[in-house]
Amino acid sequence: MKCKNILLEYEQLQNLKDIIYSLSEDDSSIIFTRYEEFVKSMSLITLDSPIDQASVAGNIFAELLSKNILSITTITQGIDDVLKYWNDCLMNFPQFFTYIAAIIAPLLLSQNGTFDFNSLKDSCTSIRPGNSSKLFIEVLYKINSSKEALNIKEKLGGILWIYNKWNALENFPLEFFVPNNQINNYFKKDQIGVFLLSIAIYDKMRFIDNKLLYDILQSWICANIDAEIIKTPLFVQALTIAIVIVCLKLNLSYEGFFDSIHLKLLTCYIQFESLPEYEIKEREVKCMLGIQIMSATLKHPRDCSISSMNIEL
Repeated sequence: MKCKNILLEYEQLQNLKDIIYSLSEDDSSIIFTRYEEFVKSMSLITLDSPIDQASVAGNIFAELLSKNILSITTITQGIDDVLKYWNDCLMNFPQFFTYIAAIIAPLLLSQNGTFDFNSLKDSCTSIRPGNSSKLFIEVLYKINSSKEALNIKEKLGGILWIYNKWNALENFPLEFFVPNNQINNYFKKDQIGVFLLSIAIYDKMRFIDNKLLYDILQSWICANIDAEIIKTPLFVQALTIAIVIVCLKLNLSYEGFFDSIHLKLLTCYIQFESLPEYEIKEREVKCMLGIQIMSATLKHPRDCSISSMNIEL
């Protein structure tokens, strides 16, 4: 009942800080006696409310986390406890994963930065690998469409923020959420689709010796990516982003940024199957867009422009 009252109080007062203060000052609060139960109860209660309430719950968790009232472990285990019953919940609440994503998005967007994609992985332990893809992609779309996405400079939401948050992690493969054999199922012709594809390609590239890269990567692409996806200009954008991430991780200089193997790969897929000239031009544009996205995302020095990279296709 306490959790329901918290959401009702916010609905009436629209003052999150007062609620956080009252909860943190109340020693008898469920927060202090049953931390994980509080997270679980708040999450479950939102399922029977407008989806905005799920975002409120996420904001409350983020505030309590920033004040060290809740821990990362408490939040991840509490959410995972809810996800254990995904099958039953989905029958009663068809938008179950959308609601959970609405809870998680404010935690990821929180400026304290302690809840990251690794925390998200721990939050969905009970549904990996079968259903973690659904939740993960719902979270990505929620973040990409968030109001904070308008504020790109502060990196609060939007696709640049997603790349930044992901690239901050080391040795964190996309397969934690989306197996290679599921990429085709979740690819859409939008920014999130390009993100999924680019990280999947990058994950493969980073373990291949550069001398073997051309043949092995082509073989992997043919085996894992549908031909129809490869034909889209967005595939070239995703490949470009993957190559840029690899180069940046290797700390390559901007002079001669792409080596001959990278250029050979890009040329192969830009001029894919003797496409007409206008389609080749479109793919070249997507290549440059991929470079621009990474240039903005990875905070290049202001005096480093795209033209300073030695790129000739």
